[in-house]
Amino acid sequence: MGLQVIRQTPPPDAGSYHYAPAGDAFLVPLHEPPGDALKKVPEALVQDLWQQQRFDRAELQTTDDRSLHVLDPGAPNTDAGPDFTNARLRIGDTEWAGAVEIHVASSGWFEHRHHTDARYNNVVLHVVLHADMWTGGLLHEDDSALPELVLFPHLQVPLRKLLHDHCTSQDDDILCASRWNDAPDDLKENHITELGRERLRSKRERLARQYEETPDLAELLHRRLFAGLGYAKNDEPMTRLAERLPLDLVRQLDDLFDLEALHLGAAGLLPAPDDLLETDRSTADYAVALRDRFRRLNAVLEVPVMRRESWKFFRLRPANFPPLRVAQAAALVAPGGFLRENDAVDLLAEAIQQKRPKRALREMLSAEASAFWETHVRLTKATKPRSPALGRTRTDQMLTNAVAPVLLLRAEQTGNATLREAVLALVKDLPARRDSVTRRYRALGTKADDTLQAQGQHQLFRTRCQEARCLTCPIGEHLLERT
Repeated sequence: MGLQVIRQTPPPDAGSYHYAPAGDAFLVPLHEPPGDALKKVPEALVQDLWQQQRFDRAELQTTDDRSLHVLDPGAPNTDAGPDFTNARLRIGDTEWAGAVEIHVASSGWFEHRHHTDARYNNVVLHVVLHADMWTGGLLHEDDSALPELVLFPHLQVPLRKLLHDHCTSQDDDILCASRWNDAPDDLKENHITELGRERLRSKRERLARQYEETPDLAELLHRRLFAGLGYAKNDEPMTRLAERLPLDLVRQLDDLFDLEALHLGAAGLLPAPDDLLETDRSTADYAVALRDRFRRLNAVLEVPVMRRESWKFFRLRPANFPPLRVAQAAALVAPGGFLRENDAVDLLAEAIQQKRPKRALREMLSAEASAFWETHVRLTKATKPRSPALGRTRTDQMLTNAVAPVLLLRAEQTGNATLREAVLALVKDLPARRDSVTRRYRALGTKADDTLQAQGQHQLFRTRCQEARCLTCPIGEHLLERT
């Protein structure tokens, strides 16, 4: 007997479909969430369900009531085109070999314009989690009918309930949030710690790919430190600024004022004369002097100037305003600055293998801009006095996101296991920074005690929870088995 949608119920379960064996006179409610809520289910979950065949495979039927036997679900496709290739299926009395396309609901076939794409003519089965008004009516580009399978009725009750709870939740996008505390603390802690290592490895691997194009660890460190100064909103323009002003160029300048003028000028952040009409005299004099100095320097260096619109100021704390961050970046490459040294990466490797590396590394990255920045965060207005040095939190973030990946790559290149373990020990010794992700797990009862665990929570959220990859997560697996 096959399962088919035989009617759609009115409120209070608005949008819920009721499946029942075809030909029978009774309904079996499965309480599917309303259609709009289906958008909360990531497609990656449906792909995992199909790849792992995590559903009852007995008596499968397509939406046109033909029997379906999965001989081989196929291989995930990492290129453009259908989600799975080389699948083998028996639909009715015919065996098919071809591709399988996955969506949360049938409408995805049309939303992604597959019905107009000849590359999808080899799709032999469309697999969806939920039925919708388009179910059973899909066509290939050549107008041939496309068989479909609706998975939800064949899922085990624990996963169906988990999906229902998630889709009807008002404010949480962690699928297992309502059952998080049912998993053992040691399981969660061990998995999150391992994911912290995984996140660091992924950063090292991204850096390794960049190294293929720029085989210079010091230059890559330069770019990563500048990106760290830019924070999330300005990491990309800060990286581009570092690329335009490579170490070989900036190390030729011995004056901090020259370096500030070059960096702020190349960044496109020097104010025009009209922007200084209402500015106090000392601020205007400094800005004009920077502008004049940059004009003279760039007449020789010919560095292309970035557009001011590349930088974001909106909803930034004043301490994160781009002009101040660029001035701090200039201090890193000025005489006395850490990046001034030709053997900067070697110095880091030596420092991190000392008994107490945290203090030494923090001091190495301390970047204090010129005295002008004690009363300024931009070049058009003075502020109350404050230290122009980098804060502890920002320095620790740079150690995690710039120094650690660079040294992990150095450890891999040299086969230095001691250096690799020293990097992991440092990250574990750094305090966890509170942010939207760590606060989310803290609210569930799991606090990040150090940066390694905080990195693990970010990896868990971004690569598992956001994509509902519960079937590839030990925590999700445990909760589904216990339910």
